[in-house]
Order: sequence, then structure tokens, then C-alpha cells
Amino acid sequence: MFHKLHVQLTLFCTFVTGCIFLVLTFLCLRFAENSLKAEDNAAFLRQLNAVLIHLQEQDSISHQWLSQIQKNSQFLLYLYDNGKPLFYQQYHDSAQEKQLREEALNKAAKEQIPDIFSTQPDRIISHTEFDFRSSDGSEYYASAGVIPKQSNRLHYLILSPLQGQRDRIRHLRLVILLTDLTAITLLLVFFWFSTKCIIIPLKRNREKQVHFIATASHELRAPLAILRSGLEVLKKTSDPEEQKHFIHLMTEESGRMQNLIRDMLFLANADSRHLPLNMEICQPDELLLDSYEKFEPLTAGKNICLSLELPAEVSEFPDILCDRERIIQVFSILLDNALSYTPENGKIRLSLQIKPDFLTFVFADNGCGVPDDEKQRIFDRFYRSDDAHSGKGHSGLGLCIAREIVNAHHGSIWVEDAPERGSCFFVKLHKNPCSEHKNIVAFLPDLY
Repeated sequence: MFHKLHVQLTLFCTFVTGCIFLVLTFLCLRFAENSLKAEDNAAFLRQLNAVLIHLQEQDSISHQWLSQIQKNSQFLLYLYDNGKPLFYQQYHDSAQEKQLREEALNKAAKEQIPDIFSTQPDRIISHTEFDFRSSDGSEYYASAGVIPKQSNRLHYLILSPLQGQRDRIRHLRLVILLTDLTAITLLLVFFWFSTKCIIIPLKRNREKQVHFIATASHELRAPLAILRSGLEVLKKTSDPEEQKHFIHLMTEESGRMQNLIRDMLFLANADSRHLPLNMEICQPDELLLDSYEKFEPLTAGKNICLSLELPAEVSEFPDILCDRERIIQVFSILLDNALSYTPENGKIRLSLQIKPDFLTFVFADNGCGVPDDEKQRIFDRFYRSDDAHSGKGHSGLGLCIAREIVNAHHGSIWVEDAPERGSCFFVKLHKNPCSEHKNIVAFLPDLY
């Protein structure tokens, strides 16, 4: 499914971007071609003007000048003295050039250009420029006109071939075509990798979702099976002791299922960014003391030493702005995990570190610890660090819930190896920015 989506996204993005790129390059190409034609036409008119001035000023025209002007200007120049072609042209023109000349004169006549062979007297130069295409497909800029002299009339026909212009335009189009093909190929490669980077998180989320549903179904299947079997036994047995046993067992499993569903709903709210927080000003030492007092009887029952260490050099602890119940829930999750994985006669230590901008709560134990390759994965949903501990009553959602709560407070949570074997969890929360201004702090709770 994701491979097909990857291919479709790549082709779609390449097609859309390629079409935009092709339209832009086509517009640029049209502009470049029009500019090139305008420049060639302007150059033709400049050279034409220079030739006409020379023809008007000179009483005689040498064969050397005619040869030189056609060579330098790339003109085909045809002159007629009182309607008769010059001897130079009759001698040098080939049959192909004569045919070209006749076609050009016929084109001039069809365009209703004044007859350049007219015998009517003129006192000014009259000429007309037009585009001409010969029978063999060659294109030219053309100019035909009459230059009056004292005793005669000089008629001319000038053709400027556009083959050089066509070659430059063809070369420009080829360059643009190769550029477009290269650009589209690069776009295809770019979108192949970029859409892959986009799809990878979607694929991972999909896999996590499938894993979450499968694991949740597995976790719910066990208590439901016990409840169903218990109901079947209650239907068949009349022994009060056996009924009491199965009722107690069903009550525990229904409570476990209720807690699991509650945790799943909590994570669903966290995913949709609808996690409610009741923010208030709290003292960090009081949060640790409350957690300590809550778990001290439990640790004592398992012969585990629970200790609390606070910085002795601090006379007044800075305030933090947090949801008290949620933070206590995070501390309870960490202490419950430490209590589950710390052996008898072990140690659990709570401590507080104060930094300039934040506070760090530390929960250290000397239990089995967390392998390095699992330190990030233990915060995933339904993940357990060791399958051997699957029977400790944990669903695998506790640390994930703790991370979501801490993230909602814009803090961070991570785990490291404890100095004396075991695990050391850190919860970093930012200080209340107004903690040094007591008159402002008093009004902060009303804002939430």
C-alpha cells in the first residue's frame, strides 16, 4: 500500500511541478525567440539603411563594392538601372539565384508593393520591407524600392537570409528541451526521496497503530476470557467458597480492564492534543514528599529502602507551574515501576536537582536496569523491557503516559544507568518564570 502511494505521490508531484516548469520555460523561450527576431530585424534595417545611403550618394557602383557588401552583410543584393539588371549580376547570378529573385519580385507584387520598375519619375527614395519565403522553404528579410538619380532610376531588391536565425532558434530550443528533460529527471529523483521521507513517518505510525490495536486486543482478551470463564463457573457451581473466589478474580480482572481502557483513552486524548491540564503553582519538594509518603508503606512491605534527598543548601525552592495531579501521576508511575523491578532489600532514591532555568526530578533504583538498546523504546506503547516481567501487572502504557504528560508540560523525561546498578529516570520541568515575583504569582492561578 505504501509503495503504491509512494509511486503515486512521486508521479503526481513530478507531473504538477514539471507542468509548471514547462509552462515557464515555454514562456521564456517565446520571449527569447521574439527578442532574437527583433534584434535580427533591427540589424537588418540598420544595414539596409547604410546600403541605401551609399547607393544614393554614389553616382557609380563598383563591382568590388557589390561583392564586398554581399560578403560582409550576408545580403543578396540585386540592382536594376532603369529596369535592367546590372552586368555584374547577369554575369555572377546562377540559375537558382535568378529564380529566387523572380519569386521575390512576384511576392512584392502580390503584397501590393509599388512597382519598382515603374517609369514614373520619383524625387524621393521609396522602399518597402516584407518577409519572404522561397519555393525551397528558405526564409528572408526582403526590401524592394527605388532610388532616384539625376538622369535615371536605380531599382533594388535586397534579401537577407534567415538561416542563421533559424539555426540559433533551433539550438536554443534544443538547449531548452535538454534542460527541461534534465530538470524533470531531477524533479523525479527529488520527489522520489522527499515523498519517501514523508511516507516513512506515516508508515511507522501505521505500524504503531496496528501494533497498538493488536496489543490492546491481546491485553483485553485475557481479562475478558477470565470474566467469561468465571461466569460459566458461577452458572454451574453452588459452592460458596468457589463462587467467592471467582467473584474476587472477576473483580480484579474487571478493574484491570477498566484501568487499561482508561489509559488507552488518556493516550487517545494526548494524540488529539486534547489533554486537559489544570495548571497551578506548586512547590517541587512538596510533590516529592507527597509521592514519598504514598509509596513508603509499599516499599516497607517489600523490605525496600525508599529515601528522599533534597538540596540542603537551598533555603527556598523555586516554584513550578504544572498540573499537580498529572505530575503526581508521573511520579507514581516511575515509583511503581521502580517498586516492581527492585529486588527485596533494594534501594529507591528520590532527589531533586536545581538548575538556573529548570528543575530535574531523579528516581533511581538498583533493580535490573534497562539495556542501552531499549532506553528509548521503553516509552513506546505496550512495550516491556523484559518479557520475563510481563506478569508484574503492567500493561506497558505507564511510561508512555508519563512521557505524554511531561511533554504536555514542555518538559522532558529520559532514563540512564544508575551509579549502583539499576535505572535512573529523570524528569525535567521548567521553573515558573514569575517565581521571583510573588505579587505576580498570586494572580497566576486565575489565568488557567
